[in-house]
Amino acid sequence: MVNFMYVNVALNIPSDKLFTYEVPVALEKEAAIGKRVFIPFGNKKRTGFIVTINQSCDLQSIKPIAEVMDEEPLFNVQDLSFYQWIANYFMYPLGKALAEIIPSGSEKKDFFWITPLASETDVHLTPVQKKLLDFLLQYPQGIALNSVTQISGLKNVSSVAQKLQSLGLLKIERKQNKQLSVQSEKRVMLDESRIAGEKLTEKQNKLIEFIKINGTLSLNNLTEESGISGAVIKKLHGKGIINFIAGEKIRTASFDSVISQSKDGIILNHQQKQVMGEISQHLEKNIFTPVLLHGVTGSGKTEIYLKAIEEVLKNGNSAIYLVPEIALTPQLISRVAGRFDKRQIAVLHSGIAKSVRYDQWRQIKRGLIKLVVGTRSALFAPLPDLKLIIVDEEHDGSYKQDERLCYNARDMAILKAKMSSAVVIAGSATPGVNTYFNAQTKKYRHLELPQRVDDKPMPVVEIIDMKAQQEKAGKVPILSDALIDGIRNALQNKEQALLFLNKRGFDTFLVCADCGYNFRCPNCAVSLKNHIAEGVIKCHYCDFTIKSLPICPSCKSGRILSYGVGTQKLEKEIEKLFPEARIQRMDSDTTSRKGVQEKILQALEKKEIDILIGTQMITKGHDFPSITLVGVISADTSLNMPDFRAAEKTFQLITQVAGRGGRGNTPGKVIIQTFNPEHYALKHAQKHDYQSFYQEEIEFRKALQYPPFGRIINLRLSSIKKDMLTEEAKRLGKVAKKIEARHGNSAQIIGPAESPLSKIRGRFRWQMMIKGTDINALHQIAREIIDNNKNSQVKIVADVDPESFM
Repeated sequence: MVNFMYVNVALNIPSDKLFTYEVPVALEKEAAIGKRVFIPFGNKKRTGFIVTINQSCDLQSIKPIAEVMDEEPLFNVQDLSFYQWIANYFMYPLGKALAEIIPSGSEKKDFFWITPLASETDVHLTPVQKKLLDFLLQYPQGIALNSVTQISGLKNVSSVAQKLQSLGLLKIERKQNKQLSVQSEKRVMLDESRIAGEKLTEKQNKLIEFIKINGTLSLNNLTEESGISGAVIKKLHGKGIINFIAGEKIRTASFDSVISQSKDGIILNHQQKQVMGEISQHLEKNIFTPVLLHGVTGSGKTEIYLKAIEEVLKNGNSAIYLVPEIALTPQLISRVAGRFDKRQIAVLHSGIAKSVRYDQWRQIKRGLIKLVVGTRSALFAPLPDLKLIIVDEEHDGSYKQDERLCYNARDMAILKAKMSSAVVIAGSATPGVNTYFNAQTKKYRHLELPQRVDDKPMPVVEIIDMKAQQEKAGKVPILSDALIDGIRNALQNKEQALLFLNKRGFDTFLVCADCGYNFRCPNCAVSLKNHIAEGVIKCHYCDFTIKSLPICPSCKSGRILSYGVGTQKLEKEIEKLFPEARIQRMDSDTTSRKGVQEKILQALEKKEIDILIGTQMITKGHDFPSITLVGVISADTSLNMPDFRAAEKTFQLITQVAGRGGRGNTPGKVIIQTFNPEHYALKHAQKHDYQSFYQEEIEFRKALQYPPFGRIINLRLSSIKKDMLTEEAKRLGKVAKKIEARHGNSAQIIGPAESPLSKIRGRFRWQMMIKGTDINALHQIAREIIDNNKNSQVKIVADVDPESFM
């Protein structure tokens, strides 16, 4: 009896379905879970991942796989369990999730290529045929069929093109896209049996000793590292003492940074030693242990992370070190590379070439890499013997991917550590409320570093009431008198100032100029957005709407301001006030080109910048001792976000940006400008008092059953057709209420409502929230609502545990 092999394959398509294929006998030894296969799918061939292997199959007609594309698996069964859990929890098809997670380059697939053959013809063409031919003549070298449809906007392109081909006017051929491939290089191998009896020069002996110590090396690396010329290598090759062989070239990311490294040999202080002692105990036990490391800015958390990694690597195990954004990696990588063997470190993030990520991934899977450093996607690295995961700045929203597979790397790091029986350290000066809640309820170990290294003082924080500034000047100035004086003093003392402007949230917000009243939704306790054209203010959670008020509901004043300022406007104001100062802006506009951000940070370190103006990215973990003044231009921007976490995000932002000041020998000062000087997030940030902030915030969350007491799934609806989207969103809202009732009202449907950012990249946007305490019930309700979407032009994306509601 012949035993056949069958595989289930996950494809990069918007469906959870797996597809079964037969493995031809000639390919049975090559087939394995974690390898890619090239398979017939419809009238083309596609790439998929093998996720299960079976010896039997009930299906009648099964197609065979055409090709096994990998020599070695890109993940194993344990890795796959992790990826499957994520795909299921975040409601994303497994095949699409794997295509995002595994850095294997673009998918190998068939496509049709159309080349025009003649520009003039006696054949009578229909208007549609003529239109298509005229379009194709703009591409004499040819164009992909899919691109024709997208660019030209013509309909039924495939059938019209086939007719033109039958008339001899164009050629249609099947092609395959170019794939990432393994690169080879010339390597040098020593044949010691040929050395005896040979007369060798000093340089030849030196080269032989070098190869003996370092083993087989690439020809390029050998000349670079040994410092011996190619002529010596050629002579030894002629004697048969060294041979050239072909080997795989491993492409790597650079470990160099223009920003200087921190000093080595740092001696831990008493608090750091205590914290490190407890972490060492957990590492020895080899059991899952989640740890919150709560340390003020400048308390030396990074040194703790590096010591913990050192311990893990010393025992032959591996570690992952996550940072929230690419911007943080150059400074960190240079520090890590100075500490550990570069050959055992991989850097993974979206800014690194796909070919490099592909090679690094395979080195990780082979067990040749022991430390992976990177942003959220580095968490997926298939490291064997994983014993430690670091999540630095764990509160940061950048750990949540906002499109496609909407996973949260911080939360998934906890899951991965659990699956690997590893220690996971989530570190922050301002832990997320959910994380701190888990520490308070003993789900996580809670370790603290309450003082800065060398007992440097925390910066003094001053809150400026912008209402008083407005009364003085007649209109609201961008900069208060106190901030202008502060900048002037810093410049006179040859110190640096950092001005922070939070652009996340709305460009402008409504505020009462007399009492600072915030316009908030009575149902959701989030800020209302002003829609000037419609003359209304709206809640973008539940769609609560009221007419724009000419007077303040709190103090009856008629001075309702729409307030806001951008980085460019701020830069112009600073240039006007301080014409001699060297000013630099650091935001998404100025740092879009590769390497620019690092150059700005290097210039700051070299004191070539006096005033740095920036957005979110300047609040992140950078360490520059000459910054003594930090100015927060408008704390209200984040306070007025339509988000139940607005106070938490404001507290975190202000504490983090304040933490950039006073890290050198001069004490730092922070000036916060606001219309709401009494807001609890600001008052507690002023005193660097996380505990008191948490106590107030957790009561608000409990009252409204927001996380950590409840769970949320946000369904994001979008379409290029506005009216169609509005109609379908409202219809699905009614359907959702019926589904909610059918589930015994175990969840609450909020909305649907237009998204705060109502149009992005040509697509109009609405959202509908499902809130409750049972995540399984929320998943079920969300799936039922999505299944009820009968309109193919309306796309629905499920965002489980959302971080942003914009």
